[in-house]
Amino acid sequence: MKRKQLKSPVFQGRRLFLMLALLVVIGILMLRAAWLEIFQQEWLQQQADKRQMRVVTVPAYRGMITDRNGEPMAISSPVSSLWCNPQDLLKAQEDLRHQAAQVMGDAPSAQAKAAVKEAYNTARGEREVAAEKLAELDEGLRHIEQELEMQPGELSKKLAEASDKQFFYLGRQLSLETAQSILDLDLPGVAVTREYRRYYPLAETAGHVVGMTNIDGAGIEGIEKARNEQLAGKRGKTRVVRDAKGKLVESVISMEEVQPGQDVQLSIDRRIQYLAYKELKTQVSLLNAKAGSVVVLDAHTGEILAMANVPSFNPNNRKELQAYLYRNRAVTDKSEPGSTIKPLTIAAALEARVIGPEVEINTSPGYINFGKYRVKDPRDYGSISLPTLLAKSSNVGASRVALLMNARDQWMFLSRVGFGRVPGAGFSGETSGQLGSYTQWGKVDRASHGYGYGLSASLLQITHAYAPFAANGVLMPATIYKLDKPNLGQQVMSPDTARAVLRMMEAVVQKGGTGEKAMVDGYRIAGKTGTAYKYIDGKYRDDRYLTSFIGVAPASSPRLVVAVQIDEPKIDDSGGRASAPVFAKVMAEALRLLDVPPDDLPNTKQAVQQSEPKTGGAT
Repeated sequence: MKRKQLKSPVFQGRRLFLMLALLVVIGILMLRAAWLEIFQQEWLQQQADKRQMRVVTVPAYRGMITDRNGEPMAISSPVSSLWCNPQDLLKAQEDLRHQAAQVMGDAPSAQAKAAVKEAYNTARGEREVAAEKLAELDEGLRHIEQELEMQPGELSKKLAEASDKQFFYLGRQLSLETAQSILDLDLPGVAVTREYRRYYPLAETAGHVVGMTNIDGAGIEGIEKARNEQLAGKRGKTRVVRDAKGKLVESVISMEEVQPGQDVQLSIDRRIQYLAYKELKTQVSLLNAKAGSVVVLDAHTGEILAMANVPSFNPNNRKELQAYLYRNRAVTDKSEPGSTIKPLTIAAALEARVIGPEVEINTSPGYINFGKYRVKDPRDYGSISLPTLLAKSSNVGASRVALLMNARDQWMFLSRVGFGRVPGAGFSGETSGQLGSYTQWGKVDRASHGYGYGLSASLLQITHAYAPFAANGVLMPATIYKLDKPNLGQQVMSPDTARAVLRMMEAVVQKGGTGEKAMVDGYRIAGKTGTAYKYIDGKYRDDRYLTSFIGVAPASSPRLVVAVQIDEPKIDDSGGRASAPVFAKVMAEALRLLDVPPDDLPNTKQAVQQSEPKTGGAT
């Protein structure tokens, strides 16, 4: 007979206690869930949004810079900037390394390692998967280093240095393909931001004019800097949802609308700009010169059609940029103009009515003494006409003309044509040059100013000062921006004076003149050479000088002013030999591109002679 088992009251009590405890816990959890759902829903949503929703900046499309014909000189193209949360990436790497180390710990011998390898191929457990993911992560980091041209291990070092940050750029302004190849690795904490990168079709040809932007898209040189606010536009803001890996899930709402930048149209003709830079670079290299500059100006509108400097820089190649190359020498550098000022000296004297166009100047015995200071010519030219004075570039003749004027008249004329004040053409860093007060001028100052020493100006200023010779005495404001209609000009000299000096300057380019190499087939040229010795350490150096040529064409109906300056040529030592050849090539091509008719062909000479003097001027 079997005994009947009795349930232990102790066991029953424990079971009941556990059931009650479990019911209490479940009840507490349900109450907590109900509390959170009903009373804490808004707070929880806010916390979730903080972890998933972000306000991102939407970059604005930067406006284009174009030449006068609408051809692009600076455009923006879409690029990607890659970033990561170093803490997420390093933590993932550390966790995987820890798990993977356990796998290797299970197999210290070569035989055991082989067993682990076999296990990878047959049954993937958590630790084996971790080891594989670690290998993938390490391979991904090596892939990023290769794509971004880093040294092996460089990325890990940078991530370690940024381990206390939540945002770190892996690479800026990457191609869309490169960024996508890295995103496809699906690394934790790695995301991409869309940006724009500036591209300059003319590269170094127009580097100093157009300038460039920095890595964040702000203008730092040239027109990019001068018109940065207009070009940049306004960035927008958008609230977005990102997943745990920082990837964009969806855009929620636009908080601030993007305002694209406005385009800027320059007065530059990219065809003339290209040939001006090419010819200048060739000549600077040929003469083994330190530097060079060229300016092409439309005298009737004041628009700058070309401006180039050598050495230049390519704003597309940031890796090889050097700060000393950024300087736009034609605008920022000032120097003594030397003999290029002599036509202005004669014009000032004509305006002051101290001489007439037909006067002759006695330069004998070929020098003038001012105490210990002597002004001299290469030889005694005797009594010479004003055209001959310019053709021979007589320092004595220019000094005697300057001394016929009082200091105030000389100063006022130079000031009217732009010396001593900023041109205001639209560039950053334009120099005003130096023109001291006439109240401080002595006899030596007046004489030296007459042949281009004791005062200074930029190449742009001197080019601009020549413009009235081509515009019936009217000086139009210089500008780097294309004009819809010409600005109001200033009558700085009489039309008679402008035409008279222009005819005198034609003698410079004739056979026997200092500017013979500036001749252009089919066109009459008026211009002036210049050689200015540099003032260094308290004295003028006869082995350090600037050579120049500034000319106007066509002389019968002027349109363009072209100025060329070569700094410290090592071979040819005068403006006529160093700078005039560049002028001739640039002027010839510019006139051809602008369809300016010739005025020195056999069948046109007679017609031109019958039509002179020709009126015109600024339009």
